Amino acid sequence: MRILFYSTSSNLYDGKAIKTTTLPSWAEQWDFLAETHKEHQFIIATQLPGMFLLDLDGNEIAKKSERIDYHIIQNNSEKKIAEELAELKVDMAIAVSFYVMPYDWLTIKDAVVADFLREKGIKTICHSVETSLICFDKWRTHEFLEKIGVNCAKAVHLHHELYINAGNRRELKSNVYRDALFHEIKKLRFPVIIKDTTGLSSFGADVVNNFDEAAGILRSKKTTSDRIIEELISGEQFGAEIYGTFDEKTGKGDYTILPPFLFSVNQYGITSPKQSVKIGPFLEENKTHNEKYKLSELREMLTKLANSLQLNGIAQVDLVFDGEKWFVIEINPRLSGMSTTYAASAGMPLSEIVLSHGFEIPNGISLKQKNADFALAKSNPCDFLLNTVNIKFPILDEKTLLELKSLTFVAFVNQIENHAAKQIREQGYCEVIVTGKTKDALKKNLCDLRERFSAQAENAFFETAISLCEKL
Repeated sequence: MRILFYSTSSNLYDGKAIKTTTLPSWAEQWDFLAETHKEHQFIIATQLPGMFLLDLDGNEIAKKSERIDYHIIQNNSEKKIAEELAELKVDMAIAVSFYVMPYDWLTIKDAVVADFLREKGIKTICHSVETSLICFDKWRTHEFLEKIGVNCAKAVHLHHELYINAGNRRELKSNVYRDALFHEIKKLRFPVIIKDTTGLSSFGADVVNNFDEAAGILRSKKTTSDRIIEELISGEQFGAEIYGTFDEKTGKGDYTILPPFLFSVNQYGITSPKQSVKIGPFLEENKTHNEKYKLSELREMLTKLANSLQLNGIAQVDLVFDGEKWFVIEINPRLSGMSTTYAASAGMPLSEIVLSHGFEIPNGISLKQKNADFALAKSNPCDFLLNTVNIKFPILDEKTLLELKSLTFVAFVNQIENHAAKQIREQGYCEVIVTGKTKDALKKNLCDLRERFSAQAENAFFETAISLCEKL
């Protein structure tokens, strides 16, 4: 079978300004997949930068797996992309959607391409356009969660055009919409978080403690688009991923709900993608975990969410546990930083996770059955998932990166450098994923890592990670 992994992008890409180092390389991970599944032929087709797929040097592929066919997509319109992909004569296409600034909307583009591929008779694993649109717009996500009865923060939506229209219409003596909006915001429980409805992650978000601060931000030049103002739920922040497909004939999905990872938060009480520490997994089979965090309820809630959204592929969900209930904050129907963390915890390359969505391929071979020992098989997570922490370093030189990866307990290293960035915090970071068979082993490995790389390590990250280990 010829299996295609594809992804698209909306952005112009200049690789001269960006340098990414991944250990093991993506080429090595695709090598593993091809070696494990010799009965299939794999093709990668993507637009740059091809996150999770390509090892780039500038705008060129730096390293390739000899067992994989590579194709850089030349077209931009979704229909023409589908025509281009169809010429590769594949039996199945799997979307490997990634993310870009400023809009987290690439899943939508991949979904439109998927529609055209299905019209051509190609079996495609990709979220629907409708699902992608629901998750793209945070207010639409909020309305969807309320509709299906999944806990979410109380929120108010700011429609930008109505919010500013009094300034453009001289006949109006007051802006009734804005007055009503402020009236509703006053009813919220502060602090609240204010963010764009279509932005990526928490970038540009503001946490405010009272109405006057909220009104000040909403009246400022910073408010140039629709925004969502929602109560900041007090509690511990987690993330989880869902893998699987939806069968329209039966109206049910076949989903694997992976156990959650705990996220550290910044001084404002929110997760910062470039600064957070991730640690887990928190297992339902662990009686202490399950009783404290009600993980059985979480699994039921995420299963309901997956079926209601009719997910087809991979989705990441941001969560808060307030001590009594779970709340969904955001849904990202694509790969994320959690994907590599789960792969490390399972001791497998991400390429294998992407392939094993739990679908039956046409020749009757079940990838779930074929990979019975793989972490995403339907079995007890306690049997295979390692205790894992995802921690950040500042930018490191090549020698140090190789030294890091040589450690047996370091599963993955990913460094991003932005040479065009003017602010230090935007210039990049190095993500290091550490594993341990037990909580104590993980803590020992973290201490060892800090001691070995004391000149480069930022103590704040390690102190946070070690303290979070106590919750495992």
